[in-house]
Amino acid sequence: MAQTAGALSKVLVGSATASLLSAVATGGTGPYTYQWYRSTTNGFTPGASNILSGQTALTLSDSGLTGGTSYYYVVATTDTGNGNLVVNSAQLTVATEPGNAQNQFAQSQIVGVVDLSVGSSNVIAAQVAASVTSPIYPGMGVKIVASTNGGIPQVQPISAKGDPVMGFVKYNVKDLSYSAGQNLEVCLFGTVIWAYATGAVTQWNQVCADSTYVGGVQATGNTATIVGIAVDGAAAAGPIRVMLIQNATYATA
Repeated sequence: MAQTAGALSKVLVGSATASLLSAVATGGTGPYTYQWYRSTTNGFTPGASNILSGQTALTLSDSGLTGGTSYYYVVATTDTGNGNLVVNSAQLTVATEPGNAQNQFAQSQIVGVVDLSVGSSNVIAAQVAASVTSPIYPGMGVKIVASTNGGIPQVQPISAKGDPVMGFVKYNVKDLSYSAGQNLEVCLFGTVIWAYATGAVTQWNQVCADSTYVGGVQATGNTATIVGIAVDGAAAAGPIRVMLIQNATYATA
C-alpha cells in the first residue's frame, strides 16, 4: 500500500495566528516524522526557504502572521522505516482575518465590538474556565462549562459548529486576550456586534457559528447552531454586524 500524507485542517484562525492540524500518515512502514512548511505563494514547493523550523508535530500554532493575507501550508511526511521516503500533503490555504483596523470613532471594523447604532446591548460578566489552556480572544463564541448557584459562569471557546453558544466575547481596548481564571464580558442575544463572515452572507438571513475563525459566522445550510441575524450582507469573507439571537434552534443540513 502506497504511503499517503495526512490531510491538513484548520482548528482556529485569527488576524495574526493560525492553529492547524495534520492527520497521521498511512500506508507506509513507519514510524513517520513530520515537517511543516508555509508560503504566501500558491502551489509552492517545500524547501529551505519556507520551512517552519522546529515545527515537527501534528499540530501547528503559527503566529506573527499578517491580517488579510492568504497563507499556504504543506506537511512533508518522512517514512523512516522505508528508506526515508518523503511524501508531501495536499496544500492547505488559510486566509487570515483583516487586522484590527480602527476608525476614529466606533472602531467598528474590530471583531467583538458592540455596535451601538442598532438595537441595545445585553452583556454579562463571565470567567474563563480553569480547563482552558489557549487564550480566548475578543469576538470568539463561548459556551458555559460550569457555574455554581449564584456564581459567575465559567466559559470556554466553542469547538464545534453544533455547540450550544452562550454568546460572543466583547472587545475592549485593554484586554487583547483572556487566560484561565480571568474575567471577561460576553454579549448575549439582543446585542449587535461585529463578527467575521467566513464566506458570502445574505443580509437579514440567519447565521451560524464557524468555530474555525475568531468571531466567525457563516450562512446557514449545515448542521450548526444559529447565533444571529446578519444586519449586513457580505459577498465574500469579511467583517459584518450580527444581531445575536437565542440559539435554541439549529440549521438543518
